[in-house]
Amino acid sequence: MSSERQAVRLRRAYTGEPHQAAVAFYRRHGLRYGLVPDAADPQQVHFEAALLHALARPAAGQQHVPGAVFGLTGASPGVESLVLWPHPQHLTALLLHLLPSCAADGLTGVPGLRARTGPYRDLTVHLHGRAAHVTIRATGADVAHARAVTEEAGCEPLWDQAAAAVGERQAWDALVDSFAPGEAALWSRALRRVGLHRETSVLAWADRAPRQEELAGPKPMQLQPRPVGPPAGEVRGVVGVTAADGRGGTGTSTVALHLAGALAGGRRVGLLVGTDPNSPLTRQNPAGPPAPGQWQDLPTGQPGASSLSVAALPDDPSAARVLLARAREEHEVVVLDAGSGVQHRDLAGEADLVLAVTDHIGKRWVEVETIDRRPDHVQMWAWLERSFMEFPPDDERTPDAELLTLLDVEFAHWAVLREAFREGEEPAPEVEWGLVEELEELFADGLSPLPTEEEAPHLDRWREEFLARIDAEGTRRHPGLWPTVRTLWPEHNRGRNRAGLQPGEPGRYQLAALRERFLTEIEEEATALWGRTLWQQHRQEWADRPPEEDLFQPHEELLEHIARPRPPREVETYLLDGCAHLPVVPTLLTVNRVRQNISAAQLDDVREALRARGVAGLVTVPHLPELEQVTWEPQAVTQAESAFAASAGRLAVAVTDALGRDGDRSG
Repeated sequence: MSSERQAVRLRRAYTGEPHQAAVAFYRRHGLRYGLVPDAADPQQVHFEAALLHALARPAAGQQHVPGAVFGLTGASPGVESLVLWPHPQHLTALLLHLLPSCAADGLTGVPGLRARTGPYRDLTVHLHGRAAHVTIRATGADVAHARAVTEEAGCEPLWDQAAAAVGERQAWDALVDSFAPGEAALWSRALRRVGLHRETSVLAWADRAPRQEELAGPKPMQLQPRPVGPPAGEVRGVVGVTAADGRGGTGTSTVALHLAGALAGGRRVGLLVGTDPNSPLTRQNPAGPPAPGQWQDLPTGQPGASSLSVAALPDDPSAARVLLARAREEHEVVVLDAGSGVQHRDLAGEADLVLAVTDHIGKRWVEVETIDRRPDHVQMWAWLERSFMEFPPDDERTPDAELLTLLDVEFAHWAVLREAFREGEEPAPEVEWGLVEELEELFADGLSPLPTEEEAPHLDRWREEFLARIDAEGTRRHPGLWPTVRTLWPEHNRGRNRAGLQPGEPGRYQLAALRERFLTEIEEEATALWGRTLWQQHRQEWADRPPEEDLFQPHEELLEHIARPRPPREVETYLLDGCAHLPVVPTLLTVNRVRQNISAAQLDDVREALRARGVAGLVTVPHLPELEQVTWEPQAVTQAESAFAASAGRLAVAVTDALGRDGDRSG
């Protein structure tokens, strides 16, 4: 029996998926990510766990369906995807278990789940406002039937609503918190290995989580990742990594190194880098920067034919092209860190595929809509708070008050420096005496607060040092004011610090007077906007509250911020406008340092829009702490079970898919 046939048969024993789906997975990935990969992203793990948890523990009135495991005949787990295959006779029941709705006695289904049908026989369910998603083989007609059944039962469907329903977020948080440590991963794995249980009773999961031994299956050791399978060695070519806009700082070197590490499983990979001293690859290599043209082996942590070598590109463009041609002959895949430097960026034109790296800017992908369900008087308080932030303070400050405030500002700056130096080595304070007229701008700069007087009893000594060092200049600049200000300032500064006040921030009595003046001046506008009754009943509550009281925290759950995806064409235009002089080579736009979730549906739509403009594809790299510290040990990529390893794996899959489609241009 061929290795492919054996692998496909074993995978189907775990997943129960159709034969062709198992074949497609193996031919795409081999065993490099494991035969039945687990979800690696924690968000995805919790979402999958919630799905099976809902199927295993149906709401009152719902029943388990016979002939399938919770209505499923199989699952197709991928490196970054999961497809569920429902039993045709039980599809409606399965959807009613999962799709959330609001009934008289509370929520049913998976809280926060949202659904969208695609152009084929697929239904994408995802977590509201998150990237976690699963595909269910169902159609729009199937969802419409589930809606009709839901509404006939007197329930309100929630799965297509843009905003979270009241209590939905709390229900999701409670569900996640109900999983013991490690339990969500077991639920997720059980969903991905649903084929193990087609002939087995799993009704016990209504009372407990799946157990490790129940999910091991017949040959657990043969599921482990190995550099085995048709993709290993089939894909060849040069991948150029460059900044989309031609400027530095987008993380091209980091992307190049970790892509190379992820590709190295089962392949001979070469990494060509520049010698820019500002590059993290140059700064952090423990052996120093690699010599131009000389290959240095890096550990991959992978058995077999895996290898990863790195060499620096010569500064001379002709010599760099010669080295690139030789690297193409000696390696199966070459990752070229073309970066943003002029001499090497042109080399990207020699590549078979270009990763054009751009930074993620959240507002270009989503627009945030705020739905405010708070009581009217709380909304009025919020309006007052915003308006008060723009209200000018009392301009009738006396010269000595201005000078006292300037000393507060400068002492706060100097105290930070004083803390950083050893005794006797601290710098002298440099007071910007001319900034007395610009104190408002100084306040906006964001000063570091002083430690409390109890935490830092040395502050009194520092105040005397500070005054002693600026005494001569203070006397020269303000001969009439300085003796009084010098005497008053230590107690003034100490008292404000004990009250927790920043420089320039009004004290309690000043704040009360300022609020009253503000209310008087804004009354006409406020009554026109909110009505006289509401204004008279609730304005004083806002004005009289102590500074430490938060009027808004008790009403937080009634304030909903909805991130609405921008139209695909709008995002596509923004991405392409940020590209400068890219080579005429198949290009994957690579959005780096994604700090906010981009939904799978939006990514698909933007990919389609980009393909219509001739772009090969779109990939994302999340903002992860591991990527802030570039490492020259790529086994961290190939071995770590983390969101970091999963991200590198997804990037490698996208690259090998694109190289496989476009072929090796070198012939």
